[in-house]
Formats: sequence, structure tokens, C-alpha cells
Amino acid sequence: MLSNLRPLAKKPLEKIAEPFSKLGITPNQLTMVGFFLSLLASYEYYLNNQVFGSLILLLGAFLDALDGSLARLTGRVTKFGGFLDSTMDRLSDAAIIFGIALGELVNWKVAFLALIGSYMVSYTRCRAELAGSGTLAVGIAERGERLLILVIAGLFGIIDIGVYLVAILSWITFLQRVYEAKKRLEK
Repeated sequence: MLSNLRPLAKKPLEKIAEPFSKLGITPNQLTMVGFFLSLLASYEYYLNNQVFGSLILLLGAFLDALDGSLARLTGRVTKFGGFLDSTMDRLSDAAIIFGIALGELVNWKVAFLALIGSYMVSYTRCRAELAGSGTLAVGIAERGERLLILVIAGLFGIIDIGVYLVAILSWITFLQRVYEAKKRLEK
């Protein structure tokens, strides 16, 4: 759903990316900084610092949105950059959920369901697109929505509810993608 806003956010994000370009920061460096911020947020969740962890996660998610804009702005769009970004996103997702569970902010079983659901959302998109479905950015809880849920829940000190929502919505999104892939691939 948030991915539908990307065309509207393109120009503002490129404006924000300009200073990074002038500093010589590469898109892959920005990806890695975003990843390390996710690790720091995970540690803050482990320490039960929900608000601080959520603020750090918000900054990391923003940088994650910015790396693609920086790549387009600087003409550094590469297949490896897309691969690195996607791979670091999966590691970030795992770290965040792990930190929340390790800090005992949510039952580990719910965290496990949220993590597997999140991975299945990404996997089904990747696999369907490789099979020829075209871009499969469908569903109610893509990565942006899931991160936003966790950030908002953490800012209000109810990260457990955020993880429950992510668990439920990611599985719904997974099913939406399977259904949409079936329609597209059986044509």
C-alpha cells in the first residue's frame, strides 16, 4: 500500500538524497548505515527502550527508502545494489523481531510467526516475479507498513501489539500474494 506512494515521494526523496551525493556517499553505504541502525534499534528493544528503539528504527527505515533515490540520482543503480538492499532488509527484519523477543517485549512464538510471515511476504514476491508475474507489490502489509506498525506501537510503548499486528497482517499479505500470483501465472 505504501509502495503506491513511491511516485509521489520520488522527487522529495531525491532532494533529500542530494547532500548525500555531494558528500560522496554511495547508495550501498547508505544501505549499510540503515542496516546498522536496525541492529542498534534491535539492541534498544532488547534493553526495553521501546521509544528510543522505535526512533532509531524510523531513521533506519528512512535511510532504507533513501538509498534507492540516491542510486537513481547518481546513476548508480546496479543489480548488486538491489540485491544488497533486499538482503539487508531481511536481516534488519530478523534483527528487529529478534531484539523485541529477546527483550521479552512479546512472546517468542508470536515473534516467530511475525518473522516467518514477513519473510514469506518477501519470498512470494521474489519467486512470483522470477516466474513471470510482473511486479507483485500487492497486499496490506508490505515491508513499509510492517515497519511503520512497529515504530508507532513502540512509540506508544505497546510494541507487543505491533508484533501481533505484523504477525497477522503479514500472513494475510502472504495469502494475498499467493492468490494474485496464481491469477497472473495461470493466464
